Amino acid sequence: MNRGPGVRAMVLSRYVVLSLLATFVASAAQGMEPEKLFKLVSPSVWLVRTFDRDGLPLSSGSAVVIRPHALITNCHVLGEAGSFSLVKDKVSFKGKLEQVDLERDLCLIAVTDEHFKAPAVTVADSDQLTVGQRVMALGNPRALEMTLSDGLISRLQKNDDEQLEAIQTSAPFSPGSSGGGLFDMEGRLVGITQRIDVLAGSQNLNFALPINWLMNLTERSKVQLDEYYRANAKTMSISK
Repeated sequence: MNRGPGVRAMVLSRYVVLSLLATFVASAAQGMEPEKLFKLVSPSVWLVRTFDRDGLPLSSGSAVVIRPHALITNCHVLGEAGSFSLVKDKVSFKGKLEQVDLERDLCLIAVTDEHFKAPAVTVADSDQLTVGQRVMALGNPRALEMTLSDGLISRLQKNDDEQLEAIQTSAPFSPGSSGGGLFDMEGRLVGITQRIDVLAGSQNLNFALPINWLMNLTERSKVQLDEYYRANAKTMSISK
């Protein structure tokens, strides 16, 4: 059958539209480019510097802004520190411990200074992660500010109730990365990077805590603090 010019033009137009749609879908599935992701989330990832009770430096780690004036990090980053500060681009703010979940190694810290304007990240649903999904880690290994690394989710560790307990990824972490962010390719926070020493010779065994644990951090913190105060009521010199 001989198609007229109008029919051929319509078919060609439809082909172009479908090609553009396929390109858009493929691009959306891949997510943003690493440089765009870095630009989006880096203002929300801060260096944590800890000090002893005499003001002498102890160690460093990372923290992520999850809402105005509030950041999440690993509790072991703070350790036995007498004080700590949040640092970025030679600007420093004093931090204050707000909530503690030692069992899960998650601590919420606050910055009360009104000049702290760091934006909060967008939080994803870590229960929706899949093995093979591409992710980016951003933190401060060895106090080297704003270090980006990429990798895949290599395993989702779950308990007997099928609840996610740890995200294993090939994105490399180093000491100082603890408390940093693990992001999907849309720039959403899916986990908090946790540096764990593994067996010698092991490779790509890096873990992050599922960000969904934030949902009951307040409740778990209250329970743990109440238990601590009850256990130490006779020896504590200050009241709750």
